[in-house]
Amino acid sequence: MNEYNKQLSSPQNQIDLNFWRKPTGVEIPDDELRFLLIPDAVESAAMFELAKQVHEYQKSYSDKPDQISSALMVTMGGLLPSVLLFDHLVEGRLDTVDKIEFGTIGVSLYKGPGERYDNPLVQHGISIPVSGRTVLIIDDLADYGGTMNFLKKYIIESGARKVLTLAMYIKPAAEKVSAIDFCFGNTPQDTWIITPRERVETLVKRVPVWKQRKADEAECRRRLVDLIGYPPTIVDYYLPLIFKNA
Repeated sequence: MNEYNKQLSSPQNQIDLNFWRKPTGVEIPDDELRFLLIPDAVESAAMFELAKQVHEYQKSYSDKPDQISSALMVTMGGLLPSVLLFDHLVEGRLDTVDKIEFGTIGVSLYKGPGERYDNPLVQHGISIPVSGRTVLIIDDLADYGGTMNFLKKYIIESGARKVLTLAMYIKPAAEKVSAIDFCFGNTPQDTWIITPRERVETLVKRVPVWKQRKADEAECRRRLVDLIGYPPTIVDYYLPLIFKNA
């Protein structure tokens, strides 16, 4: 058993966070991408680490305008990280820190499969007041950096005093164009990160590619379960229909 598979099956009290800070994912036959499955317990632990970073920031700016007072969840990627962070940042906040108000902002990068907009499209606007406030943007991943840069500019233009960013992972292309204020780890550019919220989404997007490249259903199952580490129950439930319709 390699270290990746070992970590996937580790109980929560044995998770090696140092491994998950710089994971590389696994190679799949006839695929140019690597795949990295993030267990629920790992994302929960990573959000606790990020919450502690934010606590330290809030402590250093106690009673100052730079203290974070609004947090915007970027839909869809930022929703699950934000739910996990809310417990730490709101219920677990320091006595000297005001309550952070959580809201949402929705952006889209793609018109359709593989077809990107020239600039991210705002699907729904900022849902909470940000004028004069220090705002924290929460997303799961900084891939190329364009979305974060766009959002920072958009939120400043909407009246925010200052904008900070948080993501679980950042990739090299994003590091070059958009610094992240709070980040748990980094991955290679070619790594497809599968968070707990997008298990099925990845099946829907990648199984048709494998089928087109001559993989049969049994081979797709082997890649998902034996190589990537998917729970067999999820694959056995969704794969037959997805493969049939691909």
